[in-house]
Amino acid sequence: MRLLNRLDRELGDGASLVAILDYDGTLTPLVATPGQARLAPSVRHTLARLAEGERTRLAILSGRGLADLRARVALPDVVYGGCHGLEIAGRHLRFRHPGARPSRLTATRRALVASLPSIPGARLEWKGLAVSLHYRRVAPETRPRVKAIAARIVRDRGLALVPGHEVFDFVPRVGWNKGRAARWIARRMARTLPTRRRVVLYVGDDTTDESAFEALRGRAVTICVGTKPTAAEYRVAGVREVQALLRRMASAMTA
Repeated sequence: MRLLNRLDRELGDGASLVAILDYDGTLTPLVATPGQARLAPSVRHTLARLAEGERTRLAILSGRGLADLRARVALPDVVYGGCHGLEIAGRHLRFRHPGARPSRLTATRRALVASLPSIPGARLEWKGLAVSLHYRRVAPETRPRVKAIAARIVRDRGLALVPGHEVFDFVPRVGWNKGRAARWIARRMARTLPTRRRVVLYVGDDTTDESAFEALRGRAVTICVGTKPTAAEYRVAGVREVQALLRRMASAMTA
């Protein structure tokens, strides 16, 4: 109720909105494999209403690869941030971190492939600017081995290890994360809005979203999905509550 009252108050009287949303666990439920995380048609319809509004700007910021994320959301007028914001594109914005080169990850990919036979159930995903080691289907007693292998490989290769929901992302160590990406997106999207009073909103559920909650503290309405400890100002229980919140905002911004 406190969150809804604040949004109703701040979005009234012609204010503009910049909404930045995570994908997995925020717009879609967490599922057994990343390929199963499909956006429901009703959610896509709500996102389209937000993206098309004159006073709204919408961004989806995810650990997924940029091409994968764009294909899953499949909406124009949206800014997409892939690989934790190492790549950003949409609405005439384009960014690719100059220090993030796929060539730096090829040896890491080979080392992970060589390790897979020792961790049954693990799966690799190549994202262009990141390599992901998924262990959601790995037996609980084997998971310490996954963490040990990930720690060894990232130490030997000089990369950054980004933990998520039963996944480790290996990314170039360039001092970039969702927090810095969210601020980059918010600043540039705000410039295109017609009103001077702007509300920035960030919603996410993963450990990776904590950097955005911290970077946007005092600058945005930050919302954590779930019950984990968080730096976000507000929290909602799950994906259904996020969907209800988005519908409410879409109605407010298009009224």
